[in-house]
Amino acid sequence: MNLVSATEVNCRYGAGPTDITAQYDIKIPADAREGVVIPRKMKYTLPPHAQERIAFTVGPERYGEGSMPWIYTFTISLYMDDGATVTVPKVTYLAPTDMATAFLAMADQATGPPQPGGPGLMDPSCISKQARLVAQLVKSAPRPSPELREFSADLARVAAR
Repeated sequence: MNLVSATEVNCRYGAGPTDITAQYDIKIPADAREGVVIPRKMKYTLPPHAQERIAFTVGPERYGEGSMPWIYTFTISLYMDDGATVTVPKVTYLAPTDMATAFLAMADQATGPPQPGGPGLMDPSCISKQARLVAQLVKSAPRPSPELREFSADLARVAAR
């Protein structure tokens, strides 16, 4: 790696950075539908007056070559031992991002100039329909993830060809 530059955008708005001390995966079953609650047990203790961060990844339980990206809208609630509950506001999130990248590449092949391998397997009208659907999800979501916004913009660009 040849680091050419490193610039921090610096407008402090809190106490400063903290390390992520726990990482939890939340795996969505393929048959999960709207309203399902997916429990994820955690063992995490925060010392009194301490500040720490935990992180969550959310995505399909199983995926592989040829899988499609998913867009999840969810909240996460943490239930404390003392009975208190903390709920994170609703977020709309794209996962897995590597499948979104593969989807865009296939859509690009189907809508782009002719290539030696042919136009690809995707139907351009389906790509346009999905671009409209994803754009609507981004527009209606109170907190769309940056990955979802970028995917939507890229998909709209590909569909507009």
